This record gives sequence, structure tokens and C-alpha cells, in this order.
Amino acid sequence: MLKLNKVKVSPTPTPVEKAPDPLTQFAEKQLGEIEKKHEVKQPEELFSPPPAPSPQPATSLPKKEESYPRREEPTKPAYSQRSFASPNRPMPPRRDYPPRPASAAPHRPFAPRTPPVIPPKVLPTAEPQKKAAFKEFRDVKPQKKQEGGHKFDSRARQGLHDGENEEWRRRRSAKYKEVKQEELVIRPKQLHVRIPITVKDLASDMKLKSSQLISKLFMQGVIVTLNDYLTDETTIQLLGHEFECEIIIDTREEERLRITDKTIKQEIDETPRENLILRPPVVAFMGHVDHGKTSLIDAIRTTNMAAGEAGAITQHIGAFQCHTAVGNLTILDTPGHEAFSAMRERGADVTDIIVIVIAGDEGIRPQTLEAIEQAQKANVPIVVAINKSDKPGFNVENVYRQLSENNLLPESWGGSVITVNCSAVTKEGIQALLEMLALQAEILELKANPQARARGSVIESQMHKGLGAVATILVQNGTLRLGNSLVTDKGWARVKTMHDEHGKELLEAPPSTPVKITGLSTLPDAGTEFIAVKTEKEARELGMSRNEGNKISALHQIKKVGLENLLQEKEKVERKALTLILRADVQGSLEALKTSLLKIHSDKVGINIISSSVGEISESDVQLAATSKAVILGFHTQLESRAEPLVRELRVKIKLHDIIYHAVDDIRATMQGLLDKLSKEIDTGTAEVKAVFKASQVGLIAGCQVTDGTIKRSNQVRLVRDGATIWKGAIASLKRVKEDVREVSKGYECGILLHNFNDVKVGDLMQAYEIVYYEQQL
Repeated sequence: MLKLNKVKVSPTPTPVEKAPDPLTQFAEKQLGEIEKKHEVKQPEELFSPPPAPSPQPATSLPKKEESYPRREEPTKPAYSQRSFASPNRPMPPRRDYPPRPASAAPHRPFAPRTPPVIPPKVLPTAEPQKKAAFKEFRDVKPQKKQEGGHKFDSRARQGLHDGENEEWRRRRSAKYKEVKQEELVIRPKQLHVRIPITVKDLASDMKLKSSQLISKLFMQGVIVTLNDYLTDETTIQLLGHEFECEIIIDTREEERLRITDKTIKQEIDETPRENLILRPPVVAFMGHVDHGKTSLIDAIRTTNMAAGEAGAITQHIGAFQCHTAVGNLTILDTPGHEAFSAMRERGADVTDIIVIVIAGDEGIRPQTLEAIEQAQKANVPIVVAINKSDKPGFNVENVYRQLSENNLLPESWGGSVITVNCSAVTKEGIQALLEMLALQAEILELKANPQARARGSVIESQMHKGLGAVATILVQNGTLRLGNSLVTDKGWARVKTMHDEHGKELLEAPPSTPVKITGLSTLPDAGTEFIAVKTEKEARELGMSRNEGNKISALHQIKKVGLENLLQEKEKVERKALTLILRADVQGSLEALKTSLLKIHSDKVGINIISSSVGEISESDVQLAATSKAVILGFHTQLESRAEPLVRELRVKIKLHDIIYHAVDDIRATMQGLLDKLSKEIDTGTAEVKAVFKASQVGLIAGCQVTDGTIKRSNQVRLVRDGATIWKGAIASLKRVKEDVREVSKGYECGILLHNFNDVKVGDLMQAYEIVYYEQQL
């Protein structure tokens, strides 16, 4: 339907009639045709009953019934649009149409189901209007109308629209976006940091990017990542110097964890002399294995500890307190085997006097030299006990000569080193040895403060099945009492029980007293110090902080990887490895066993220790060994009873030893068994082909004559032609005349059939050989 534009007509004083516009006449004509086609019923026709249907002829088809009943509304007048309305939809309200002009054609009813067309409204004219001139047609794109309301955008999803009160906001163009201004970063000129510190945290404190620090370290040959820890003080300070920042290492936390910076000797020296008392000397017996150290201690203490040692050698460090005619002595018995070097060194560090035991019939041995070096390094007085004076081969002059060669000139030769000839069997010279020890202690004036807080060293630690962690400690200053709280290297303790070497319970331990204590949170390392604090809460806090620091230092270490190291790693040949799980009875023995195993050097097989701890072999150890295909090595320990069925089920290999050198030899043999056996060809004989016979069923048979050695049926054969080996394989058949034989000696003729090979010619040589396999050496 054509829509007429509303034109505002200005009134004129005198109407002037003009000729009708052709376009207006055409529009009126089209409007009239549309009104004739669709006439609207008058109100009186709407209430008239519908006409009766005309009778259908008999031959016509029956009328199809509607699929749903027709809704009837007798009270509401029918509407012309009811024919196209759905049955469930309410009828639209009746519209009031303007009155039709008188010149309009009479109405007629709508055809059924035909939608009505509503004629446009005609503006009433109160006075003659001036017809506007027709505008020229222009191809102008219609303007898009702004739709009311808001679209369902992100603001609507968040409920930020304010309905009608919110004004329309024009979208800001991308080129008018606000430019973010960079904030001015003020980098510090001085910085206090604690080590270890990660690269990320250091860059954050310096107001830098982590990539800047990483690139600087990379240029210096240190490859690190974002979360690696920096532990070197010099490296951190050089980084700060590169970026004009002075970095100061903050050591307040370390000082808090150390509790004190003074050593035990410094504390004693600063104590007023009226508070000091004399303490028993700590004497360590050191020397080569099987030179009689433990036997001498038994002779002094009138005990028999040597009989209880496996293999008749000492493999644990022992601490005892004995009462003699010259006073009390605290004795440390150290192992003499080469594997226990760390034990001997710990004994030398905590002792006051060292007794070097030398067998008079053997003289100075390698471990004796090591003990002398450790004593000289610790600056401890040395007393030489020349043992086994009751043996026929005792030669004291030879021992004096060897001592003088190692800067120990005996008193008998005009030196200052005290030497005593003694025998642990006949107890000859034992009293003289004790007097010399008492004399040395009197010269040293050994004193301690019993009123001070307890400080000392851990001699040994072990895991007891019923008591848990047990440590043997030596109190060097102060007095340790039952219930005191201690701080160790990586844990803490509250002393629950305290016993001496005989198992007697003690309430307090004065200076120079070795005791066994329980109540530890974890096993302390042998050789570390302990110190008493006021409360258990403080001990727990310090111990946990120390343990956390040890974990960070152990897990996060910087690996300096350079070009040379990368090339070395590339050139390394892959080698086999023996995976081990170590279990020992005490911490010192575990350390010695681990050190001895790592000294086994081999370019073909390596050792990978995935776990090492103190205690019995448990179910978790067996499961770990089954998963990692490892061998469990137990030293002076046993297998838990509930773990035995699991061992048989998982078929885990367990090796138990009581003597350390037996354990080392067993592991060395196991490593050698991992190597593949090497093969070697050994020639046994040579035969020359004289003729070739063809057999239809078996192929070519070589008629040979043995020229050297013996040809056996089980030998392998090399077929040599014109000096080159063209085939290697086995002998299928070996006959002499018509009989099968096992071997043919030199000078005899035989027939040889090769296995799956028929290219044999006259003049070829058959060299028989045997393959021998032998084991590789580490």
C-alpha cells in the first residue's frame, strides 16, 4: 500500500485551483481499486446469522470434518479476522475505523479466510489546502532507527543497566583509547636480603625483571631458572653491583638459629674461674685395625667388649666412663678400619688426649698414619701405646724409627712424645699408661662450668625398635638434666630418659659424661653439636627452622653448567648402574658403609643409592626395592618379621652383613655380575677342501684334509677363500668314510657339511674355532 507523506500546507488568502497532478490521480485510482477488493462489513451485517448451506448433490464427495471442534462465542460478535486466528489465541480488540466517504462503494462480505487490509487514515481538511510540488526522486539510504532498550551485552549480564534512566552511550572508537602511562619505578640503591633467596624474589626486591638477572648470570656462565635459589654471597653482591644496587646480606635469622656464635672452648674461657671445676679427660684410642685398641680398653675397664664384636674388629664408636686408681676417665673407642675415617675424625675433634695404639710386631700401618694426621690436625696431645709386647716378634726400635719418620720423636730418643710399652693380654704397662694419661690431663688443666647450659657433641645415633630415636652424646660443658630441651642440627629433643653405658638410669650428666638419651624428634647426624634451651616450645621452633633451612640447601642447589660441561656430558658413554637401598644399625656405620661403596671406582658400572637410613628393613623398603629394582644391603641390622612374606612374594634381593669389608666385596662382585661377558674365538684346527661332492638331498659335501689341529663336530667354522673370510657358521655333519665322528685329527681326511651353506669350492680353507666367554673387570 502506498503511504502518503504528510505535507504542511500554508494557508493562502485566495484559493487558486490548479490542474490535478498525474501522480496524485494515479494514487487515488489505486486506492479505490484496493477498497473495492477488500470491503469491510457494516456493524449491522456482523450480527446477521450466517446463510444456510446449499444442499449438496448426492454424487458429490462428503465434506471433510475438521480435526478440532470450532470454538463458538455467542455472546461476542464475530470478527472478520476470526478465520485466520488460532483457536487458543484470544481475539484482538476491535478497532474503530474512521467514517467512510459517501462516494465509497457499498460494502460486501469478506471471502472466507482472507486477511483484511486496513485503509490508511485520511487527514481531515478544514479548508482548502495548497498542493505541494512533487519532489524529485533521490536514491538515499534509509537511516537505521535506534531500537529502544539495551542489548543483552556484558553490562546487562552483570546487571549494570539502569533501565530507562541510563542514557545511551556511544561506543568509544579504538583510536581514541586511553594510553596507559608507565609508572615511574624507583629502584633501591641499598638492599638487605637473606640467603638462600630465589631469583624471582631477588628481582622483585631490586624492582627488576627476572629475565634481567638470569641473562646477567648466563653471561657469567651460571645457568639458573626463575625458582632456583642463590646461596653464594659473592654472586648476589656482584648482581647488585651490575645494577647499581648495594646488597647487604642479612644474617640476623642465621644468628638466631645458631643461638650463639661462641664455641664451647670460648664459653669456658670467658667463665669466671670461681665457677669452673676440674673435669675428667676425654681420651680417644686410635690406630690400625687389629692392633689391640679394644683389648687395651677392656684391660683398663676389666671388661670383655672385644668378644662381642663381629669379625673381632670394632665397627662402632663407643663412649665409656671408667674409674681408675688415678681418677675417672672418659674413653672413646674408634674403629680402625679404613672405612671409618669419618668416625676417627669426629673422635679426634671432641677428645682431649689421643692414644695411638701400634702393634709392636707390625709397626705403623696406613690407618695409623691417618690417625696421626688427624691428631696433628686437631692439635691434640698424643700418647703412643706400643701394644703386644708379649709377642716374640715385638720390635720397639722399629716403631721408634717409624715414629721419628712421621715427626713424632719418642722421649727415649730425646723427643717429647710419650711412649708406653704394654700388653692387653698380660696387662703389662697398663698402670703406666694410666699414669701418663693422668699426667697429661693435669698439665692441660681441663675445666668446665657445671652451672652453665648443657652443650656437647653427638657421638652416635641409632633407631631403637622400642625407644625410637636414641643418641649417644658427650656433655662437654654445663650439666644435662632429665627433662631439658635440646636443639640439634636438624631437630629438637626433650630428654625423656638418660642412661650410662651399663644401662643405669641417670638424673643428670655433668661435664665429660657420655650418656644415651631418648625423646628426639629425628636422628641427629653423628659429630654435630647440641645445645640446651629454656623451653620446649623454643627448641621445637628452632629445630623446625633449622630442618627447613637444611632441606632448602639440599634440594635447591645451583648447577653451574658451561659449554665444557655440556660437551663432557655428551661424550659420556651410558653405563650400567647398581641401585642400592642401605640400612644400618647406627648413623656412623651407615656413613662409613656409604663412603666405602662410593669409593668403588668403575667406568663400566656405577652405584645409585636411592635410600639410606637407620633401622630395620621394613615393608616400605621392600616395596621400594621391588619398584626400583634395587638390592637392599643391611649392615648390622635385620629384616622385620612382617616383611618376610612380602620379600618372598616380590622376590627382592636382600644382602645382610656384619663385617664392612665383606659387604663391600659382595657389592663389588654384584657390580661385576652386571657386566656382559666378553667372547673370544680360539682356533682349534684347519682343514683344506680337496674335492666337492654333490648330494641331491643334503647339498654340497666338502671333502677335506685336516692340516692343523683338530676339527670337532661342535666347533664353529670360518670359510676362507683367497685370504678373505666369506662365511661363518656351524658344522651340520662331520663324517669319516661313512660314519659320523665327533672329531678328526691332523693328517686325516673327512667330509664336512656346512649348515645352510653350499658355496664351497676346491682350495677353500675351513678354520675351526671355539667361542670362550669370560667376565669383564670393573
